[in-house]
Amino acid sequence: MALPTVLTPWGILALTSLAITAYVVQSYIVSYRRLRHIPGPPLACWSKLWTMRGTYRKTLHIDIAQACKDYGKIARIGPNDLITNDPSIIMRMSAARSPYRRSQWYAATAIDHGQNHIFSEIDEAKHTEHRKKMNYGYSGKENPELESTVDSCLNLFFKLIREKYTSGRGVDRQVDFARIAQYLGIDVVAAIALGEPYGFLEQDDDVHDYIKTQMALLPVFEVLGTFPYLDSIVRIPWISKHAMPKPTDNHGMGRIIGMAQKRVHDRFTNPSEKGKRDMLGSWIAHGLNEREAATDLVINIVAGSDTIVTALRTTVMYVITHPTVYTKLQHELSSCQATRPIIRESEAKSLPYLNAVIKECMRVHPPVTGFMTKLTPPEGDWLDGKFVPGGTNIMYAAWDFYKDPAVWGADVEVFRPERWIEASPEQRAVMDQTIGLIFGYGRYGCLGKYISELELYKSLAEIFLRYDIALVDPNKRWDSYNRNGFFFQSNMWVRISERE
Repeated sequence: MALPTVLTPWGILALTSLAITAYVVQSYIVSYRRLRHIPGPPLACWSKLWTMRGTYRKTLHIDIAQACKDYGKIARIGPNDLITNDPSIIMRMSAARSPYRRSQWYAATAIDHGQNHIFSEIDEAKHTEHRKKMNYGYSGKENPELESTVDSCLNLFFKLIREKYTSGRGVDRQVDFARIAQYLGIDVVAAIALGEPYGFLEQDDDVHDYIKTQMALLPVFEVLGTFPYLDSIVRIPWISKHAMPKPTDNHGMGRIIGMAQKRVHDRFTNPSEKGKRDMLGSWIAHGLNEREAATDLVINIVAGSDTIVTALRTTVMYVITHPTVYTKLQHELSSCQATRPIIRESEAKSLPYLNAVIKECMRVHPPVTGFMTKLTPPEGDWLDGKFVPGGTNIMYAAWDFYKDPAVWGADVEVFRPERWIEASPEQRAVMDQTIGLIFGYGRYGCLGKYISELELYKSLAEIFLRYDIALVDPNKRWDSYNRNGFFFQSNMWVRISERE
């Protein structure tokens, strides 16, 4: 019998479906075989469903930490994704002359599809050049007013507490410390970046619904973080036009972008604004153009405030729930002869127990758990005795990264600042180098490290020097969850009273 020379529409559809199915199956098999020698959760070896589940449950940072415990220093958590909790691997990937490069995960953090900021730039040469232009502005070397800017915001913070949230003498006032700490964090970075606070502390409110809008946008960035390749779809002009915040918006991220663009434009066009010695002035002096400067100001406010606020909240929570630590810290602060009315950064950093408390808090509760994904070089690499093919994503398992008994001792699960003081000089050097990875390493080190430490040390020293803080309900600490590598904390209800 002769075969038909023309397929029916149903026949074409059936063949097309069969071809697509075969292609998908083949792709899954090829993808699986590339990394089949590296163990991981079974579901993760075949698809992104394992990662999606952790994202949905808000437990992904815990899940990937557990994967390293179950499967080793390198574990597979996706068809082309590996996770590591080995400090030596993180330092190898980020070293100055490392052949590794930043992955598409970084590009998905862009807030302006026409201009990359320092974090979203994945072209290595452009990223390196960009960092050179911004480095001095972040270091404080060209901003003599940096510390006094932080002081002015701290004074607004203490004024707010004094006028609205101080208990004592028969007065019972309660405050969500998580909320006012976020107000402080945003106002500090805005004052440093824009030249004036955003107004959160002064108004004691979510100005222009910035926090509300940020929370609404979070699911979008979560999806892009899980599936970075979708970023190319969002970048399609007509989609980008409607999906991304705009400087003409009256609220949220768009409002921040508009303020940044106006501030930068004034600096470029107004003669009286030129030559100012602050962060923005340093960037401009070292070659950032107007659009670059505006975009980097925005990411500085968004990323800079969230991470430092988490560290501030966490340290306060751990101290007030550990009475022995609280007593020792207040005794050290009360005994020091600090500059008044606000302690100097150099004085705060010279206090051994305060140093130990801050480092221990960041160890047990790192403020950021983002993947910081890097790509193996085209020729691949040998890691932990295993060959990793070129083009493989390798991620950072931040949550359990700082709990290796070989580094921190057998009681790694215990919050105990004394470990930093008791350690031998050799052990302390290893501990310091490892905890320093919170701020990145090598050519990917965090530019904002100095500013973050400046704010954190001064804020915590003054808070515990000035106040006694207690949870309203000792059985309820806070609501805290992690999304897309950032912690969101609320309902940290406390009573604050002035110390004698």
